Amino acid sequence: IMNIPDERLQKALDYLAGTDEKAAKAKALVEGLSEQRKTIKSIMYIGATGDQKKREAEAYSAEEYILHVEKYTNAIQDFETLRNRRLTAALIVEVWRSCNANRRTGNI
Repeated sequence: IMNIPDERLQKALDYLAGTDEKAAKAKALVEGLSEQRKTIKSIMYIGATGDQKKREAEAYSAEEYILHVEKYTNAIQDFETLRNRRLTAALIVEVWRSCNANRRTGNI
């Protein structure tokens, strides 16, 4: 039978409460960078020369675009790490609740 100490529960609750705004900002950054990626590609495309395929290749290989994609990828990683940690904390709370409910009803 799993037993989650009250201290661990409190740590999970504090983490959830303390990361609400950070999680929202991380998600907003990911979505904003996604939109900016399209804009940067378009700007690079307009400044490129040649036929459509050559201009697209130049746009995707431009340093500004490559750096932006790296920034976007890092933002996704940061957001997903935060999201996964929040999911783990929420799971700890749920397991604690379930164990305590079982204890109260005499199932443990």
